[in-house]
This record gives sequence, structure tokens and C-alpha cells, in this order.
Amino acid sequence: MRVSVLGVQYALEYRTKANDKGLETCDGYCDTSAKLCVVRKYTAAERREPLSLKDLDAYMRKCMRHELTHAFLYESGLSVNGMSPESWPTNEEMVDWMAIQGPKLYDAWKRAGCL
Repeated sequence: MRVSVLGVQYALEYRTKANDKGLETCDGYCDTSAKLCVVRKYTAAERREPLSLKDLDAYMRKCMRHELTHAFLYESGLSVNGMSPESWPTNEEMVDWMAIQGPKLYDAWKRAGCL
């Protein structure tokens, strides 16, 4: 699938760890040079593991929102405006906050009629 990120087309892909070595140490990544967001796709066996999350589909959607947030920050120029590598535009906690709260913000804005 492809989506527009501030006018730039990004490919969104779900891949297994076996098919993407970049997922060995993370659940997703945004490659701004390739205009690509990748999120880990869990196999049936991984879904049955005792400690796996019960709703991995919801988790994968949250991860894709997270990676897309990185893409939006990059394409807007904000990711390069920080004073350090971990400044607010690239800070994982800030990006996670946006990815987790985004649907709630959208719902509130929609209900308020202010979209």
C-alpha cells in the first residue's frame, strides 16, 4: 500500500522477521531515504507464544502509526530541526504519544465537527 505523506508517496509494508533483517531488533522502522515504512508481521507460531500480546493486529496498527509519524516529521522538516539526535521530533516517546493518542484526537475532532 502507498500513502501520501505531505505530498510524498510512502510505501507501507508488513514483513516477517525472516523476510527483513531490519526487524531483528525492532518492531518497525521508517526509511526516509527509500520512502518506506515497515512493521513486523507476526507469524501464526509467534501469535501462539505464551507471552505474545493478545491483540497483535491492534499493536501492528499502532506501530504503523508510529512509523508514519516519523515520516510526517521528516517530510515536514521537523526531524532535522532538533538540537540533538534525540530532540523532540525524533524522540521515541513523543512519536509514540502521537501514534497512541492520534486516533483519540481524531475521534474527538470528528465528534466536535472541527475537522
